[in-house]
Amino acid sequence: MKFALNDISLIPARISTIEHRAECHVFNEDGMLPLFTAPMSSVINEENWQLFNRNKINTIIPRSVDYGIRVTLTKSTFVAFGLEEFKTFIDSLSTHDFENDEIHYICIDIANGHMKSLIDLCQNAKERFGYHVCIMTGNIANPETYVEYAKAGIDFCRCNIGSGAMCITACNSAVYYPTASLIKEVADQRWNIEQCILASRKMGFDSCPYKSVPYIIADGGFDNYDKIIKALALGADYVMIGNLFAQCYEACAPIDIITCVNPEIYLQNNPISGKNLKWIYNNQRECFEARSRVYYGMSTKRAQLETGNTILKTSEGIERVIPVTYTLAGWTENFIHYLRSAMSYTDSRTLQEFKNAQYCIISQASYNAFFK
Repeated sequence: MKFALNDISLIPARISTIEHRAECHVFNEDGMLPLFTAPMSSVINEENWQLFNRNKINTIIPRSVDYGIRVTLTKSTFVAFGLEEFKTFIDSLSTHDFENDEIHYICIDIANGHMKSLIDLCQNAKERFGYHVCIMTGNIANPETYVEYAKAGIDFCRCNIGSGAMCITACNSAVYYPTASLIKEVADQRWNIEQCILASRKMGFDSCPYKSVPYIIADGGFDNYDKIIKALALGADYVMIGNLFAQCYEACAPIDIITCVNPEIYLQNNPISGKNLKWIYNNQRECFEARSRVYYGMSTKRAQLETGNTILKTSEGIERVIPVTYTLAGWTENFIHYLRSAMSYTDSRTLQEFKNAQYCIISQASYNAFFK
């Protein structure tokens, strides 16, 4: 049986040698947290990406940003391209672009990461330009596809289809792989690949079929700290977040301020848009206020128009009004504390050690007690 993130909980180590949470190092070697922003136009753009970066969160500029601007940013942060855009970009490169040992960070942002044409294109780009082009792509929902990514030399693999808050692919197309099982099984594939590479080097063979060991990015459906932590414990190198970051003040979509005297009456008249709003009483104005923004998936028709499509396909995403309730710095501080807490329970001083944390499958009753 396959399982979702809500189906598991982490088990403390029999004995933890960690006396203080500060002993747990939650950052990668580059000093960044194991997090990525989703390349969504209601979360991030060319104007606010550095705010996320300063909070130690890795960023991806979405496809809705002008192509020319994205090209200029490829040396500074990951940038999302469609498949045809990636072809155009690769064809524009030459060896002269790498005289200063430069690296271009590219996220090929498409729905179906299992396409042979995608994998072949990535392999061709890596053979031509090597480490000078760092490629992230996906999304995949089959652990075996990760093996093909490793053969092609792809650097980052986005795992998950249909579980995002704004994604309706799974419920309409029936394509889905439970998130926790997918992460665990992809991580198992990575271990096998690593052992194969080590054995080949030890034996002096040059015939190892694997060109890379792609970093695993768990992508979609992370609506609370616990799910992010579970994904990292199961073997993900990074977690990609959209919904939680869209609720930060620093996200790029416009903020609407709603004022009313009685929130209950507003909710009666606006049951959908007012459903998740959090109201704060403003003494100076003698009224209640709520801040919100529109959050939407990148396969919605709205996003399709933003990325320059003229022929629109059936939407596999939705729009929703969500509350804006916290700062990015505040959310990040909480995440660091919760992650360190989990690592201290499991006797893990590093993120690599944390991937060996034990977990168990829980019942619905256990989940109800676990998630209050």
